Amino acid sequence: MEKQTIRPLSMILEEAVVIKALIAFRVAAVSFFLGVVIIFQNEFGSLIHPLPISMLIAATYLLSVLYLTVLGRVQNTALFVYLQLAVDLLIETGIIYYTGGGNSPFTFLYLLTIVSSVVAAQPYSGYGLASGASILYGLLVSLESYGVLSPPPLLAANPGNVHPQGYVFFMALVHMSAFYLVAFLSDFLSRRLRQTIHSLSAKSSDLTYLQAFHQNVIANMGSGFMALDNDGVIVSSNNAAEQILESPKSSFMKKRIEAAFPTLVVESGRGVENKSEWSYVAPGGTKKLLSFTSSQFKDADGSALGVIIIFQDITNFKLMEAAVSKSERLAAMGRMAAGLAHEIKNPLGSISGSIQIIKDSMEKGNTAPNEKLMAIILRETARLDSIIGRFLSYAAPNTRKVPDVGLSALLSDSVALFSNDARYAGHVRAELDVDERIRCECDPEALKQVFWNLLLNAAQAMPGGGTIKISLKPVPGEGEASGRCLLTFSDSGAGISNESLGKIFEPFFTTKEGGTGLGLPLALKIIESHEGTLAVRTKEGVGTTFSIRLPITPL
Repeated sequence: MEKQTIRPLSMILEEAVVIKALIAFRVAAVSFFLGVVIIFQNEFGSLIHPLPISMLIAATYLLSVLYLTVLGRVQNTALFVYLQLAVDLLIETGIIYYTGGGNSPFTFLYLLTIVSSVVAAQPYSGYGLASGASILYGLLVSLESYGVLSPPPLLAANPGNVHPQGYVFFMALVHMSAFYLVAFLSDFLSRRLRQTIHSLSAKSSDLTYLQAFHQNVIANMGSGFMALDNDGVIVSSNNAAEQILESPKSSFMKKRIEAAFPTLVVESGRGVENKSEWSYVAPGGTKKLLSFTSSQFKDADGSALGVIIIFQDITNFKLMEAAVSKSERLAAMGRMAAGLAHEIKNPLGSISGSIQIIKDSMEKGNTAPNEKLMAIILRETARLDSIIGRFLSYAAPNTRKVPDVGLSALLSDSVALFSNDARYAGHVRAELDVDERIRCECDPEALKQVFWNLLLNAAQAMPGGGTIKISLKPVPGEGEASGRCLLTFSDSGAGISNESLGKIFEPFFTTKEGGTGLGLPLALKIIESHEGTLAVRTKEGVGTTFSIRLPITPL
C-alpha cells in the first residue's frame, strides 16, 4: 500500500496564501494593462483588433475567479501554480501578438510571470518559465519574420515600420537574454529572501525560547533578584524578592535603588562582582540580614546595560552559626576543663599520697623527715605550677614586642639549646637555611617558646633519629611588597593521622606519653598574637611540616 504523506496545516495555509497572492498580482497586472489599453484608445486612436485583446483580458479575469473557486480542492499546489503560470505565458503571448508582435511594448509581461514563478513556486522555477517565454516569443518573432504570421500594429494610425531580419532577431535575442537575466536575479533574490526569512524565524524561535526560559528561571529561583538600569532604577524583580523583602513590587519597581532601599549600598561603577551583607528592616518591622551579590551585565559589545543584584535571607543561618559557635566554645571549654582536671589530678594524687604516708609515720612516733617523699612533693608541686603556668600562658598570652629583632638569631639560639639536649643529641640534628636579613617586631622569648615546641614535636616524631630542616625565607612574590616571611619546620617522622590532625591545636589533646597537650595550642596563640598564621602539612609515613607566616620589616 502506498504510504500517504500528511502535510502540516501550517504548510497548507502558507501555500494557499501564496496562491491567493499570485492571483491578486495577476488581476492587478491585467487591470493595469486594461488601463493602458484605454489610454491608448483615447490618446492615440483605436486599436486594430480590440476584440481579441478584450477577450484575453476578460479570460484572465475569469480564470482568476476559477482559480479561487477550485483552490480549496487542489491537492498538488505546486502543479496548480505551474499550470497558472503556463496559461499566463499563453495569454501574454496573445496580447503581444495583437499589440504589434515583435514591436509590441508589452513584452515586459513575460518578466512579471518569471518573477511571479520565483516568488510563488520553488527556487530555480524561474529558469523554466524563462525558457517557456523565450520559446513562445522566439517562435512568434520567427514566424513574423518569415511572413507566416502578420501581427497587426498596435495603433490603427501606425502602419508600422518594417525592420531587417537581423534587427528583428537581435531584438528577440535581447528580450530572451532579459528573460533569463530576470530569472537569475529573481531566483537569487528569492533564495536569499527565503534564507533570511528562515534564519529570522529560527532566531525568533530561539529568542522566544530563551525569553521564556529566562523568565521561568528568574521567576522560580529561590534567591531575590533585582535588575537596575544605568541610572540605578529598578526595572525588574522576581517573586522571591517580594517574599524576602516582605514588600510588594509596586513599592519599589521603577524607583531608584537608593530611594527604594536607603540602607543598601551598591557599587555599580565597578566591573567586578561585589559581595556584601545588608541589614534590612521590613515594612512590618522585621529585622533581617541579607547577603547580596551585585555585578554589571553588558551587551555583546561590552557596554554596560545596568546592574544585577541577587540576595538571600541569611538571618536564620547567622543565628544558627552563632549558636554552633557558642556550642563549640562551650564544648572546647569542657574539654579544656576536663584536660586540666586530668593533668592536675595526677600530681595532686602523688602529693596527697606522700602527705598521707608522712602523717601515718608521724602518728607512729617517727618524726624524722622522709627525704624521698618530700622530693616527690616538691617535684609534683613544680609540675602543678608548670601546668597552671602553661595554661595561663595559653588562656592569655602576654607578649612584649621588641622592634627590629633578627629572626635568624632567635632560630640559632633555639637550635643551639636543642642540640645540647641530652635526649636528642647525637641522633637528631637540625639544618638551617635562613635569610639573615629578615627582621621583625616580636616578643623574642615567646617566639623562642614556639620554636622550642616545634623542635621537640619534630624530634619526638623521629624516635629513630633524623634531620629537622628549618627554612626562613621571604614569602615568594610577597617578601618586600607585603612584608611577610615563611618559616618552616620539616621532619621525616611518622606523620600525623587524619583522626588526630583536626585536634592537634586543641588544649590538652596529646598522643605522647607524659605530654600536656598545650605545646601546639600555645604556639598557635603566640603566632596569632603576632598577627601571623600557623599551618600544618603532613603525610603518614613521610613526615610533617609546620609553616609559620609572620609580618616582617621590609627588606
